[in-house]
Amino acid sequence: MLALILVITQFGLAAILAGQPWWGALLSAICFGAFITHRLNVIIHECAHNLVFRATSLNKALAVLANLPAMVPAAIGFRHFHLLHHRFAGQPGLDADIAPRWEVRLVGRAAWRKFLWLLAMPFIYTVVHPLQVQRKLPIDFWFTANVVLVLAAAAMVVLFAGWTGFAYLALSSYFAVGPHPTGAHILQEHIIFDGCYETSSYYGPINAISGNIGFHVEHHDFANVPGSRIADLHRIAAAYYRGRFFHRSRLESLLRFVTDRRIGLDSRVIVNNVEMTGQVASSPRGQLNRGLARQADA
Repeated sequence: MLALILVITQFGLAAILAGQPWWGALLSAICFGAFITHRLNVIIHECAHNLVFRATSLNKALAVLANLPAMVPAAIGFRHFHLLHHRFAGQPGLDADIAPRWEVRLVGRAAWRKFLWLLAMPFIYTVVHPLQVQRKLPIDFWFTANVVLVLAAAAMVVLFAGWTGFAYLALSSYFAVGPHPTGAHILQEHIIFDGCYETSSYYGPINAISGNIGFHVEHHDFANVPGSRIADLHRIAAAYYRGRFFHRSRLESLLRFVTDRRIGLDSRVIVNNVEMTGQVASSPRGQLNRGLARQADA
C-alpha cells in the first residue's frame, strides 16, 4: 500500500509541475522528490530480499511498481547485483559496489575530483560498476517487463505532464542516489571513514522516513530481517554494535568524503575469497557461526 501511495504521489507531483519553470522541478526534486524516490528504492531493496511477500514473483512485481516513477528501469537489475553484493561482499568482479582500479586512480584523493565523481555517482553506481561484474544480469521476463513498463511510464509522463514533469521525476532519481542526503547512504555503507570495518551504519533522522535503511551493519549481519524490525534487532544485540563507528549526519558524510584526503574510493575492505571478512567474524552472526562450529567439533 505504501509503495502505491508513493508512486501515485510522484506522478501527481509531476502533473502539478507541468508547465512550470525548470527550476521548479529542480527544487521540488531536491526538497521532496529525492526523499520519496529514496523510500521507493528502499521498498525495492526489501523486495530484493523477499521481505515483503513470501513469493519471489510478488516481490519482483512490487519492485517493478515502485520503480515506475524513476524514469529509469532498475528494480530487477538492482535485485541481481545486490544479492551478489551480499554473497560476495568486497570481492572485485562479483561485488558491483567495488570501484575498478582505473576509477580509483582517476578520482584519487583530491577534493575537486571526488566532488566531480559525486556528481557522476548515479551513472557510475548504476551503469559503470555493474559492467565489471562477471555474473551478468539475465534477460528474462521480469527484466523485460521492468524495462517496458518503466519506459512506457516515462512516455506517458512526457505526454501528459510534459518535459518539466519528466525532469522532476528524473532529477528525483538522480538525487536519491547522488549528491544529496538520501544518496549519501552509498558512501556511508561501505566507504571506511573511521575504523577498519567493512560496513558502517547511520543512526539519524532520515531513518524515520527511509525504513531504517541506515542500519547497514545490522542488515549485512541479518539480511532476512526487514527494516521495520532492524532497530529492534539493534537494541537486542546492542553489546555487539557498541563502540563501532557510525554516521550521525548524511550531509556531514558528503562533506567529509569530499574534503578528507584520507578517504577515497579505495577506502574499503577488499577480499579475494568467500571466507568471512573481519567485520562478519566479529558480528553477532559471525560469533554465532563460530559457536556452532565449536559445538560441531565437540
